[in-house]
Amino acid sequence: MAVSTATPEPTESEWHVYNTVCARRVHAETLLWQVPILSLTAQAFLFSVALAPGSSSLARYASAGLSVAVTYLSVTLLARNRQSEITDAEWLEEFEKELEPNLRQHGHAWLERRDRYRPHGIARVIPLVNAFGTWAVGLVVFGIAALGVLVVTAVAPEWFQS
Repeated sequence: MAVSTATPEPTESEWHVYNTVCARRVHAETLLWQVPILSLTAQAFLFSVALAPGSSSLARYASAGLSVAVTYLSVTLLARNRQSEITDAEWLEEFEKELEPNLRQHGHAWLERRDRYRPHGIARVIPLVNAFGTWAVGLVVFGIAALGVLVVTAVAPEWFQS
């Protein structure tokens, strides 16, 4: 008697869970990339106040301090959204692996397929670096610049008058 090694077809409720996790992953990824854009918008406004020649010291302290806070909040939210997106992608990958090992569309299997692709034309010169890390570092740079504004406001406020 032969033993069946076929994986049972997922139930309707398992497909419902799968589709729910897919939707949640897409939502987390959407939020993930909205955070840096909204943060840059806030940073632009705060730096326009902090660096304006006519701003008072109080305005510089307040806007630079808020910029540091926006940096912290943005980087932590960016990281949490990334964590959620990766968690769901890995869960989806495991579900797909159990269903059909060659049919995986999420997680590491997708990353490997994506990384095999090499752009053409001018896009070839753009470095294919980790976008999450790049954005996180970029946002931290704004926080460091805001700390610089705080220091200059405290020790050499005349620098902002020229």
